[in-house]
Amino acid sequence: MNKNVAYIFQVILAVICFSLPSMAQEQKLLRVGIVAPDDGTLSLLGTQLRAGFYIHEQQFIDNPPTFEFVEEAEICEPEAGADIAYSLEEARVDVVVGFFCVESLSAALPVLQQINVPVININIRSDIVRDEAARLDLPLFSLAPRASDQAKFASRYIIDNWGDKSVALIEDGTISNRELADAIRLQLDDGGFQPIVLDNFRPGQEKQFGLVRRLGQSKITHVFVGGSRLDTSIMARDAASIGLEFTFAGGDALRAADEGLKLPNGTIAILPDIKMSGDNAIAARAAFDSAGIFPDRFPILGYATAEIMNQLAQVNDDDLSESLKSTEFKTIIGPVTFNQFGERQESVFNAMIWQDGRFVEEVSN
Repeated sequence: MNKNVAYIFQVILAVICFSLPSMAQEQKLLRVGIVAPDDGTLSLLGTQLRAGFYIHEQQFIDNPPTFEFVEEAEICEPEAGADIAYSLEEARVDVVVGFFCVESLSAALPVLQQINVPVININIRSDIVRDEAARLDLPLFSLAPRASDQAKFASRYIIDNWGDKSVALIEDGTISNRELADAIRLQLDDGGFQPIVLDNFRPGQEKQFGLVRRLGQSKITHVFVGGSRLDTSIMARDAASIGLEFTFAGGDALRAADEGLKLPNGTIAILPDIKMSGDNAIAARAAFDSAGIFPDRFPILGYATAEIMNQLAQVNDDDLSESLKSTEFKTIIGPVTFNQFGERQESVFNAMIWQDGRFVEEVSN
């Protein structure tokens, strides 16, 4: 062999051998599909979810990226769900975050199941959707709690803290609030506790004197309301005006904005307690401040989901659904683990009490 040729061959071989370790260490970027509405009433939540991802990206912009994401606009119609899933397949995504609507999520899951692409959802609580996903082994993973989890926590709270009180359980007749009240009633019954009053009321009334008088005549002191924040505020105002004092409690509806009438101090809400509490909480809070974004529930969940994507990318497992079930993820909302049915195993509900314009964590008796 010609000496020059042999030398060149040796150089090329050395370069190849030197490159092999770095080539082996190269990591394929995880492709994440983010599905959220970009118009309509849910568009704000989609914007907040994406903001959480953006803040995470900016905080770690000097680090080598582990994932990249593609966005897909969500249309909240059954026929749109499958189309969204096919678009995600064409984009070659590995995992999906989002889907804010039951209709589109339910239609997309069977398609994504066929291509083994898991979905991490952050807001849909429907027991029906979750049970169906578990029954059909659909690749759904939920950061949001189940609707029934709220009823379980509320009933436990009532038994533990109001067990020696005269309790009323009332609801406004809407489907969601009636289901919540019925679920709480059944849980209370299983726990051996019976409310003194089970009643309903007409929502959206300017006054609720008839209702609060009935409660007063029954010697009620504590009221769980399946109803809106405004209706609860009206009850509290009308009761106080005729010398009645009740302790009110309710669910997520109490976290709405004031509509000209404030909640009284001491009102209790059973809420998902989403707050920054993990190891990276201080740095994340500074990143939110720097971006000028208030760390509300959905931006925090967006950031936490980005953390999960970062860690999932480093697991380097072809079966991401199995990786999601077997990994404990460290996030700013604390540890996140999923069971075999894709349900988050950590409890997220807490009893919050309204004090001076905000809900704060209550210390139970």
